[in-house]
Amino acid sequence: MKEILGLAVLTSPLFLVVPWLIVAMLVAVKVSQLTKMGVAKLAAGAGTFVLVFLLPFSDDIAGRIYLKHLCSTEAGAKVYQMEVLPAEYWDAQGQPRFINARGVLDMRVLGDRFKWQQVLEPYIGGVVKIDKWRWLLQDSSTQKTLGEKVDFLRYFGWLNNFSPAPNIGEGCPNISAEQDKEFLLKIFKPPTSAR
Repeated sequence: MKEILGLAVLTSPLFLVVPWLIVAMLVAVKVSQLTKMGVAKLAAGAGTFVLVFLLPFSDDIAGRIYLKHLCSTEAGAKVYQMEVLPAEYWDAQGQPRFINARGVLDMRVLGDRFKWQQVLEPYIGGVVKIDKWRWLLQDSSTQKTLGEKVDFLRYFGWLNNFSPAPNIGEGCPNISAEQDKEFLLKIFKPPTSAR
């Protein structure tokens, strides 16, 4: 029974696509019948078919193209200021005690001096919806931002809402948690490297 339900979930988008494919073909045939010339008739029919068939997916296609542009031009890690941390934040091998085994910042070790906060900013809304996610590392005493990581989240198109297992969206592929350690070590330096 689970296999049948799994097949239904995986193939359910076809129940929407196949009827729309038929509609696109019928509209393309009608438009091509309005044209008298052979090449123009074929071009009108093919163009109409492509436009009508892609219409329900256009928000998803436009969102994916714009997300790719944002990921390549605006996303990533930016270091604004380096901070030298005293020796107690580093072990005997010079490895940071404030970064756990997964490469994530351990705020319990750093204490209250630094703030690692996430800020969500709606970037564009409407038919295509993209949010900007910023992770800011700030010095609480000076209120200065030491660095930030910027990612974008694109929400899938309206057609995704009809799926029995809808996904929310996708982010930039080059932004990952594995990069946190590298990013943090560009900001925080041991006392010996300050010389």
